[in-house]
Amino acid sequence: MKKTHTAHLSLIIETLLMLLDQLFWTSHAKHINISKVGTLMSTIQVQHIITLIGLDLVIISLGYIYSKKENSLAEALKLWLYTVVVGFISAIVCFLLTKKIDTNAIYSIFLPIIRNVSPVITGVILSLICYPFMKKVNYSYLKWILLALLLLPTLSGIDSLGLSDGYSISFTFILFYLGVIEASEEKRFSIISLILLCLMNVLCVTMMPLCSKIVHGDMSTALRFTAPTSFFEVMIAIYFVRLLRNVPFFNKWSFIRYIPIASLVLIGAGRLENIVSWNEDLVGTSFNKLFRQSELEALLIVFVIFLVTLLIKQLPQVKRIVKSIEEHFSDFELSDEWFTKETQLIKQYLKNHRINIIMLLCAYILSFASFIAMNTSYNIEINAIETYNIFWYTFFARQFFVLLNTLMLVLIARFLMAITRHYWVSVLVTGFAQIVITVANRLKIIYREEPIIPGDLAMIKAWKSLLGMMGKNIIIASIALVVLVVILIIYLEKKHPHAIHMTLKKSIIWVLVTSIFFSGTLLFNHDGSYVNALMRDLGDQPYFFNQLFGAKVNGPLLQFLNNIDVSVMDDPENYSKETMIQIYKKYAQESARINRRRRNDWDDQIVIMGLSESFADPYRIPELTLANDPIPYIRSLMKTTTSGLMYSTGYGGGTANMEYMALTGLNQGFFSAALTPYTQLVTTQNQAYAFSRLFNQAVAIHPYIGVYYSRQTVYQNFGFNKFMYLGSKYPIKHQSSIDRSAYLSDETAYANTIDEILDSQGSKFINLVTMQNHLPYDNNYYNGKEKYAASGNAVTNDYVRGMVEEYVMGLHYTDEAVKNFIEKIDSINKPITFVFYGDHLPGIYWDTNNNNILHQTDYFIYSNRYARRHLGRRIYRQYDLVAPTDFMSLVQKQTLTKTTPYSALLEKVLDELPVITTKAAAGSKEESDAAMINDNGELIKYDDLSSSQKELYNDYKLVQYDMTAGNNYLENMNFTR
Repeated sequence: MKKTHTAHLSLIIETLLMLLDQLFWTSHAKHINISKVGTLMSTIQVQHIITLIGLDLVIISLGYIYSKKENSLAEALKLWLYTVVVGFISAIVCFLLTKKIDTNAIYSIFLPIIRNVSPVITGVILSLICYPFMKKVNYSYLKWILLALLLLPTLSGIDSLGLSDGYSISFTFILFYLGVIEASEEKRFSIISLILLCLMNVLCVTMMPLCSKIVHGDMSTALRFTAPTSFFEVMIAIYFVRLLRNVPFFNKWSFIRYIPIASLVLIGAGRLENIVSWNEDLVGTSFNKLFRQSELEALLIVFVIFLVTLLIKQLPQVKRIVKSIEEHFSDFELSDEWFTKETQLIKQYLKNHRINIIMLLCAYILSFASFIAMNTSYNIEINAIETYNIFWYTFFARQFFVLLNTLMLVLIARFLMAITRHYWVSVLVTGFAQIVITVANRLKIIYREEPIIPGDLAMIKAWKSLLGMMGKNIIIASIALVVLVVILIIYLEKKHPHAIHMTLKKSIIWVLVTSIFFSGTLLFNHDGSYVNALMRDLGDQPYFFNQLFGAKVNGPLLQFLNNIDVSVMDDPENYSKETMIQIYKKYAQESARINRRRRNDWDDQIVIMGLSESFADPYRIPELTLANDPIPYIRSLMKTTTSGLMYSTGYGGGTANMEYMALTGLNQGFFSAALTPYTQLVTTQNQAYAFSRLFNQAVAIHPYIGVYYSRQTVYQNFGFNKFMYLGSKYPIKHQSSIDRSAYLSDETAYANTIDEILDSQGSKFINLVTMQNHLPYDNNYYNGKEKYAASGNAVTNDYVRGMVEEYVMGLHYTDEAVKNFIEKIDSINKPITFVFYGDHLPGIYWDTNNNNILHQTDYFIYSNRYARRHLGRRIYRQYDLVAPTDFMSLVQKQTLTKTTPYSALLEKVLDELPVITTKAAAGSKEESDAAMINDNGELIKYDDLSSSQKELYNDYKLVQYDMTAGNNYLENMNFTR
């Protein structure tokens, strides 16, 4: 019995050495990578070869052990299955610990050989497959050939055989068969030979750095012998295996051979890299501390693998599979009869399961077709410079999500089978539903340029109206198709019934699995959840800002699921109808108090909310110098108007969020971090509030395509009368661009705005969103950029310089366009107030560490001559830093316009609270729902607020919750009117 334990212990020790080599010698421990010839380097290399031999021992031992097995093909298949199971378990554990995974990891789990997760395991499996052929080879000749293949690279230093660092298929194949040969030979163990080999190895390892320095003048060949592929390392490993040759390896403990296999899976999949990094964070880079830590972890890993493997071995299902594999290959011999038999078995399997195979193929085809149907052309534009054929892009770049959509269809079909117990009902209903979903999405894309999202389901209530829009022909065709499917189901169920071999237990399992899978979609957008981390790591980008593109790359089904559950904002304390009544009364009184000092209503006023794409004064960027000022007019105008800085929640993007806050007064900081209000909130509201509702007319102008951020639906729900964009029924009349720019100029944006001003009757609200200064900034759009030559440390290289100059040239054209626009509105005899603001900085200032600067854009509020004469005017220059939510409050103050209870609340927020923004934009790590910043850019904690400020802050949050996620109590109290 002692001999048995010795055998077990030897294999475990070999695995420990292999793990220790990976855990410790791949770290950044002090002295590991020393390159100075001397005693220290020699000592370290000698220590290293002790752990390096672990890999050699493992491979040779596996060859020795498997040579005793009767059926190598059965062993190869069992080894492959074990590799898949361990890969799956390790991926789950790693994900639970790190919340990181990707599609490559998923493919590697189920295709470990094709993806060569562990070249050593691949080499062992290939060796086992070749074993029936190799048994016929003369082992005496084979041994000398294999040893020669190892000796030549060691002497020459040229890796002509691709032995690499030992973790290669070729090296594994050689050592595996050296182990097989050792098992067949009866050579005596010689302690003297082992000692001589060890001394020779130590001598070569310690002398090689000096030789490298003398011969090459560097350390390029210093580690030639410090490798598992070294001839001496292999020979020493052979002698150690020979030492244990006579120790029996009983079947009772045969599963021990899987311990090194599991370890190799962890090594090949890169699972140990996380542990190495964690160790360095835990104990630093101390040589001794890291070594001891690595020793403990190697022991722990082996212990866990032992327990898991023992547990797997005891499972009844595993025992049945193992028995089936062994029985299947029990009569294996290389012959035509065996291959014929296997071919017949495969054909029989395909025949027996042909219906399910066809179902899988149909599910895949429907899934793939749904992706293609989301495109209105044969090409998909990934960005401004990358365009691909939609078929190739979907097949290669989005294959994982095609398969994921296929899996969802299969789960739905299996769920229905478990419920109905009818195969054709389940399969055809699932397929028909997928076709309907695809066609419905296609139709909506044609007419609205966006896919179906959960918010559209509210339209089912108006099903009569929807039917009226469809037309008689479509309705008749739809009814005919439904009838046809029903007839087909009845026919197949009666004439070609397919039995469902599903026990009650299996039915319950399918129902539970499907329910759990789809209920997980409720966590897709919950930041911090495992489901959210999983989907994002796998590449599921919801593209809430562009739902159509999201449907193209994710498929209509997954994109719909992406939008199902979006947490709007956390429930605030004390939210109730009684609380909201008290808030209404408080701010109704505040509104009445303010209105006693104001004389104007919105009657006949025109307010323009002008979002200038990426506008921000480049002079605020530290260590950036420009040859000339690109915005002299706007700079001078800001000195005579209500103006200052706006704190943007975005950098390089986030336009729609700024637009939402400016139009509603509702703050992004209170919302869930994953929420994009335009696509995930406003689209689900029948009548969302916006300041546009205070005016007789409301017009949105965007001189670009209207699909982004679901603006068509958003403006409709905001109560806008029309939305002008490229391709809309309200045309962009003036269209011109500058030089080679891909976007319409600000000059034309303002020209279209002037048309709307002149066409107004009564009050009008105009929301203008420009595009001229949108990225990219590296396409050489403009001539004459040298006038604004950029220099300074902020310009890190010529590429950045080119982008900065391109962007600044665009600002110059914006400055000219604003000047012309101001002159034109000054000549119009209507009260016009123009709010100009930049939505965010361009994402080109990579070298600045000042978070505040990256989120500060410019704004001004200008009232034309007529407004100043007839409304009166006050300039508020003390508001140096504001949020987008403050603009309408500033307009009301400047034009002396009366307030509603809601706008009275917003004026108090403007006057009494710091700027409220998102924690991400402010760089805050406080445990709060939003961040606050004062005029100096300093973070203000909630606890630092006065009691009256805290009350106002909470009132604001309660009002926002009621208007967006709550019961909308204030709607019936005329709070916003």
